[in-house]
Amino acid sequence: MKTLGGLQIHEVYIDECQDNQIVDLALILKIFERADAIFLAGDIAQCIAPGSSFRFQDLRALMYQWELSRIQANHKQRSNLKPKQFELNINYRSHNGILRLAASVIKLIWEFFPNSIDHLSEERAEIGGPLPVFFDGFQEQHFEDYFAPQNISSNNIEFGSEQVIIVRNNEAKSRIRNLIGNAGLIMTIFEAKGMEFDDVLLYNFFSCSPAQLKDNSEGIQAFSHETHYILSSELKHLYVAVTRARQHILICDDNADYSNPIRKYWDSLGLIKVIKNVNEIKTFFTLAKKSTSHEWNQLGKNLFEQRLYEQVKYIALPISCN
Repeated sequence: MKTLGGLQIHEVYIDECQDNQIVDLALILKIFERADAIFLAGDIAQCIAPGSSFRFQDLRALMYQWELSRIQANHKQRSNLKPKQFELNINYRSHNGILRLAASVIKLIWEFFPNSIDHLSEERAEIGGPLPVFFDGFQEQHFEDYFAPQNISSNNIEFGSEQVIIVRNNEAKSRIRNLIGNAGLIMTIFEAKGMEFDDVLLYNFFSCSPAQLKDNSEGIQAFSHETHYILSSELKHLYVAVTRARQHILICDDNADYSNPIRKYWDSLGLIKVIKNVNEIKTFFTLAKKSTSHEWNQLGKNLFEQRLYEQVKYIALPISCN
């Protein structure tokens, strides 16, 4: 606070506010004389930062209490203490096929963890699009068979700057990198947050989940809010991964025991197309195209701005080859 000196800031705009903790925003409030000098925007379902639990209703309560205490301290009266809130529910990035899948994840959070997320209007797009694809029977070896650059054949799939493989953690990223080399961009969910791609391959989200909930063929597993609270975070991670796609998303998991519950749920709602033939992977990526040096360079700039320096070195080879 003291380091600001005489610096006068009249208004502030904070994007991706869900990445902050309430205590961070409480500190920001103390810098300004009025709570209405602060404008915040964010997607509450993308609250996946470690240690962060964030809802707009909590933020509104904080701003109301701050403004009330400020007025009482200064003996001033204001007619409106209630912070204004409005929703931007039209998505201009993804089509309705992807947004309906994302909305189904939000509904699960509302159903099982109603106090962990705000109840907002369902997001929609003005255009339709293809159903997300769920590959039933995918194995890690398929990466080497179809994506590795050394396998020069009609089956080989070349990723451009608008395609990405999203995995759960750095261990999975290193393992896939060893299989495909520099054939494509590989990111964790946390790295991919804030970015967008035409085509997304989400790999082993469920098999690598710390929740490790298997398909129980003997009956439905009893839900316990305390025991299964980790699912609240897991569903938010799934939402982030799904919404990175603009056009297509292919969901692949090695272990059907872990992925079957969500696959059955989505399939029952008609939200996905299930494929079982490995040859259909090629069809899924028919729209993938070889990127120019300029396009790779633009991706490099975006990654640099996101401070994903490790990722930049993996796109240097595609740039030099164009």
